[in-house]
Amino acid sequence: MASKNNLPSFTRVLIAFCLVLFVFLFLPASLSNLSEILKYLLLVGIIVLLMMYNQVLGSLASSLSPVQDMDQSESENANVVESNRTNTLYDNLKQLVLSTVKALNPKFDSAIYMIDPEAGVFSSQGSNADDFLDSIPTNNSIISSILQQSSTVYQKDDKDAWNEIFENKPWRGSECVIGSPISLHGAVAGFVLTRIDHFSDLTDKDKSVLGAMGKFISHGLGSLESLEKHIMGEENKARILELLSELNFKSDESQVLDHFKYLIRTFFYYDRLTVSLQNENELNLVIKLVDGIEDEFVKDTEFPSHGTLHGLPTVSGEVILSQNWKKSHANVARFNSTEAPTDFQSVLGVPIMIDGESRGSLFIESMTGRPYTKADEQTFILIGRVLGASLHWLFEYEKIYQNATHDGLSKLLNHQTYKERFAEEIQRAKRFQHHMAVLIFDLDKFKRINDTLGHPYGDYVIQTVAKIMSENVRTIDVVARYGGEEFAIILINTTAEMAMVVAQRIVDNIAEYPYSMDGERVRMTISGGMSEYPTHSENLKDLIDLADKAMYNAKQNGGNGIIIHSNGTATTKSTQNG
Repeated sequence: MASKNNLPSFTRVLIAFCLVLFVFLFLPASLSNLSEILKYLLLVGIIVLLMMYNQVLGSLASSLSPVQDMDQSESENANVVESNRTNTLYDNLKQLVLSTVKALNPKFDSAIYMIDPEAGVFSSQGSNADDFLDSIPTNNSIISSILQQSSTVYQKDDKDAWNEIFENKPWRGSECVIGSPISLHGAVAGFVLTRIDHFSDLTDKDKSVLGAMGKFISHGLGSLESLEKHIMGEENKARILELLSELNFKSDESQVLDHFKYLIRTFFYYDRLTVSLQNENELNLVIKLVDGIEDEFVKDTEFPSHGTLHGLPTVSGEVILSQNWKKSHANVARFNSTEAPTDFQSVLGVPIMIDGESRGSLFIESMTGRPYTKADEQTFILIGRVLGASLHWLFEYEKIYQNATHDGLSKLLNHQTYKERFAEEIQRAKRFQHHMAVLIFDLDKFKRINDTLGHPYGDYVIQTVAKIMSENVRTIDVVARYGGEEFAIILINTTAEMAMVVAQRIVDNIAEYPYSMDGERVRMTISGGMSEYPTHSENLKDLIDLADKAMYNAKQNGGNGIIIHSNGTATTKSTQNG
């Protein structure tokens, strides 16, 4: 058991490390094994871990008090149970982080380091490769460069400093590291370090994401410190702990809001709860959740943020606390000027702060006129802060996830994500004995567009073709930009013969579309090839290669068509239309 003197130091390290773990979950990732569990706000998990650990410390302190009622052995047993729960959470979070880093790019190896000021080193808190050393001197030149600029540093440029970070072994010189500093109270507390074995594997997108990790950690620390300041009493803490712990890794926005609805129900009496968030233009608010009495302002209703009671917290960033809002705010309507009269009297509304900005409002209303108190106000502010922090990380995850898995131009799945989805679909098809149609498309004579009309026109064509493809398949199907002017589609639970209708429709729609930009009109066609799982192969690479070869056969036949791969010397099915 840690000594009393060691507890504060250990607590700081544990909190900082948990924050590091939290950020990693929201890294952009290929997510082959985690795609169904990664939509979870790990901030909640960290809050749970922090609160549980604080309870452990509280129980330990109580066990040393001469006035406690609990038997000493019972107290120690309770501490062991809580400690085991904490250790389990800690281990689970660590495993999630290491798995997620590998999912981002299997060629990346990462480690988390936090400063040990007494020893004058940065100590490893975990890694997904054995050759990261347990500690790094604080004056290591590579780390100094990373902490100052979040720059990329190459092995060949500083071999001695490199060997202070990694086990001494033969290096090719193509390796590089990129890091992101973690700051606490304006001072450097650690960093996340990622090694890439060949610098060519590091994309600009990777640099952007990896370089932002420290920012996310610092923001998360500020959120947690704010929570600790505002939590009032052990009873409130226990309620929040119990209800927030119900969130799981599959949570999306609606699920998160539902959990907060149940949380608010445990604290307050109300006749109506309303959660509203800004829309994209930030001029209006959109009702995201309603609990209790419903009126014309239901979920998904938009209303102006200015000049409305429910918009005031968002606009002003201030709390609305009134026993009779019609008197205290006589110059505003609840949602709009044409609304029907209501019997709501007492109201309590707080802003939802997301990344330091007021982005929505959280409101409870009562018809009884029984006033909400200042204590209610403080608790509601706390819940608004927790909700805002949770939504912030949800939104950040969605942005990062989209950037990591989708092509920036076409908004379709990117090449890497396509292959991982393909592997998943093969396993699913094998389990349920389904067929799949695999299609590879390539725009005909696309180079002439970029050469004669410029790359902006080419981008316009790519985006238009991507839209046509997406509109002609089902939501369960997979559509990706395979590269350049190539596209790939997987039609789930579909044979090649069945897929011909969809494939031909795509070919025809692309050929018939009136491409026009800046007064320039062009005609575009596309060629496609198709293979079928498991008829032609059960191997991912073979299925792609067979579809690719069939596509080139279509091009050789004049393009603007689709061909199904044929085994042996059988006649190839072709549906060229000119």
